Amino acid sequence: MNERAHARRHRRIRRRLPARLIERAKPEDLRLFIIECPLATWTDKNVRDLFGDLVGLKLLGFGAFHEAGVLPVDTTDFFGRHYLSCVDSVDGIHLLASFRAVDLARCRSFNLPFAAESLAHAAGSPLHAKTVSEFVQQGDPVAYIGSWTMHPEVRRNPPLRAALRDHFSLGAILFLREAGVPRIIVGATLRFKVDRLLATVGYQALSSNGQVLPPIAVKHLHEEPVQLMYLDAGSPDVLGRAESLRGLWDSRVVY
Repeated sequence: MNERAHARRHRRIRRRLPARLIERAKPEDLRLFIIECPLATWTDKNVRDLFGDLVGLKLLGFGAFHEAGVLPVDTTDFFGRHYLSCVDSVDGIHLLASFRAVDLARCRSFNLPFAAESLAHAAGSPLHAKTVSEFVQQGDPVAYIGSWTMHPEVRRNPPLRAALRDHFSLGAILFLREAGVPRIIVGATLRFKVDRLLATVGYQALSSNGQVLPPIAVKHLHEEPVQLMYLDAGSPDVLGRAESLRGLWDSRVVY
């Protein structure tokens, strides 16, 4: 289906998706939508609607697992690249999961520090910030990915949940390499075992002088412990696994 047809069928996300829709959805029903930069395309109503859906999903996802007062949206949401995993149903497109990538070049274009460095500084962790800075300066383009969110009802459908986990862990590698950004830093929330998920695809904990750095206490998550991890270059095996999402990527709808 072409981009225009998808735009016509797009629906604003509801507070609760029909339980039956999520329970019956299959991984092959998933489609990928990309918002390259909300600020740059804000005049497009489809972008505004999708961004509104994204905020709604974050309110649901963060609200289900974090205490009150956690802010699910920040400045980087307005200029970052958003990867939206949606399910295609007879009554429209429903957003089920998302994550955001903010590359170094994009941060510099808005005269802002690299997102991973900002996270470390805000946590009062100068060694982490210094180590991130050193990693950034080593060569190829680099991005920080974060704000991974899934609709809480997805837990009712294990195959769908597994597919959405692949969209994040493997898809981020493929998607960013396609965008010319081969190196990644991520903040892995320990409570949700994100560090374990990412370790299976080659991410390593950030280290300094051969010593693994401890988790940082992220301020905007009420001191939630988060492990900074990086992927310098994916192994052939991991890159081969990421290629399994090539069809999803090639059929993406981009705004």
